[in-house]
Amino acid sequence: MDGVNAELAPVRMSHPAGAAIVPGVPLGRPLFRSVVSLWGLVPLDVHELGLVDVRPDEGFHESSRSVLERRWIHRRSLADAPDGVAITDELEFEPRILGFLVARIVAATFERRHACLRRLFGGCDAGPSRVEWLPSA
Repeated sequence: MDGVNAELAPVRMSHPAGAAIVPGVPLGRPLFRSVVSLWGLVPLDVHELGLVDVRPDEGFHESSRSVLERRWIHRRSLADAPDGVAITDELEFEPRILGFLVARIVAATFERRHACLRRLFGGCDAGPSRVEWLPSA
């Protein structure tokens, strides 16, 4: 979770001590609730984190929900690349309100996350994350 917070800064997700996306973490159920905030001061959302799959050195599949999103699916894939590691994030979410605005914020957040990873580890941009807004039926 420290890595997640480094990618998201200045957005921060609270978490229990020792929380990590690692093999052996319980799958298919909520792990914990997280307050998503700016700088740890201004609350933005409450996120209930759940993992479907964790593959060491390959990625993870998150299935969560929050106050703002009825459904949040995040798949991160890692693959060897000539210059290091290629990171692909695929997102599907169903906002409860203001879908168009939330979709733009999520897309910008992941662009910023990838820029942060490039600053920390080097590399080039492989293209934007796939962000899919699923309007309520």
